[in-house]
Amino acid sequence: MKKLFKKQLDKKTIIKAVGTFAFVALIVYCSIAFLNNTADISRLNAKAAECDAQYQQQIKENDEIKAIVNSDNKDDYIEQKAREKGYAKEGETVYYDISSSK
Repeated sequence: MKKLFKKQLDKKTIIKAVGTFAFVALIVYCSIAFLNNTADISRLNAKAAECDAQYQQQIKENDEIKAIVNSDNKDDYIEQKAREKGYAKEGETVYYDISSSK
């Protein structure tokens, strides 16, 4: 009778140990997942703030360009932007100073 009781006790102990181990493993897994998600949220919030700042800068730049295009000196602005991109007027020769190091 004692052997039968001991076998049942051992089975119950093993089942409890496995259950406890599974519960602890689940807690560890959930903790790691939570920390990873927290890190991802922080990273994405920083990226969102960066994108928002970039968006606000672009809005400001667009407003400046709209003001220039709607003003009387838009030809000067267009010429300046064309020169920045390396364009020249017809018949005009552009010289670049390559002797100086920048």
